[in-house]
Amino acid sequence: MSAVRPLRFLVLLFASFLSAMSSAGSPATMNSAVPLPASLSGLFPVVRVQSVTLPRGDLADVYALDIPPRLRHRFTDAFPLVAVLQGALVDKSHYQRLGRLLAAQGFVVVIPNHLRTLPGFPVAVALTDVNVVTDVLTAISAADGDRTSPLYKIVDTNHMGLVGHSLGGSVGLYAVAGLCVPTICDGTYQRPASLQAAAFYGTNLANNDGTVTDLDTSGVAVALVQGSRDGVSVPAEADLSYPTLEFPRALITIEGANHFAICDEDNPVGANPDPNAPTLDQDLATAYVARWTGLWLRMQLKDDPLARQWIDRIGGSFDGVVQVFTD
Repeated sequence: MSAVRPLRFLVLLFASFLSAMSSAGSPATMNSAVPLPASLSGLFPVVRVQSVTLPRGDLADVYALDIPPRLRHRFTDAFPLVAVLQGALVDKSHYQRLGRLLAAQGFVVVIPNHLRTLPGFPVAVALTDVNVVTDVLTAISAADGDRTSPLYKIVDTNHMGLVGHSLGGSVGLYAVAGLCVPTICDGTYQRPASLQAAAFYGTNLANNDGTVTDLDTSGVAVALVQGSRDGVSVPAEADLSYPTLEFPRALITIEGANHFAICDEDNPVGANPDPNAPTLDQDLATAYVARWTGLWLRMQLKDDPLARQWIDRIGGSFDGVVQVFTD
């Protein structure tokens, strides 16, 4: 195999993914190598899902292309690391489809459960914090250096992306800004130098009084991904928040999607429900979220010309469901 084969492999993988992204599939099973939907068989390798324990004891699911051991040396540092910060009260199990679809685009995707107890919550509940970002980087860096790990040497830990949903996106914005504030930070926090791009779904910086918190996102390319029918984090609040982001930045709108389009199901058990029903099929909505999140991350972390074409030149999907604004 020549030295350029991994690049060709990823380009072919990504191009195929763009044309087949609307296909639905069942969630992956933990600790197994699970093929993608039958309609995609032959186009993709399998996505392997494994469990890891992060430094503070959080359990996390890791989604990555299943590269055979004999070929891993051809994929050294091939797959950027992406951490996913869960929404408030949303278990990591509700992001399985997102994890699998992002991994199919050439990322190692880590989705942790970070549980905390707070006043008013007598038992630990899913509430993420900024330190999850560094926890993920520490754990996967160790796996990348472990000869017995299926991730051995294939993870690009020098190029890290961050994805967040709802509260997870808000926490992600503070992580991008390098801020440690009460309730979302455990002790101290410093933004990793490898964190270079982020995409946050159903997230904004608007306050109840109509003002917007202005965070310094310099050094990290941030996209706000927004459902047009989001009744929790409404589109108008994303519109207000977008101008406060530093460049490069993007506002990506998905027509017909509500607050939980990023999840495997609408209004997952335990989460505060969105009063607005989506008009876009749930599986298709999640596929759009994953596709355009992946495009943004590939453009920033891999300097992918195909991704740049979709984001900067085409500016959305041909069917009009997705619209991208950049400036």
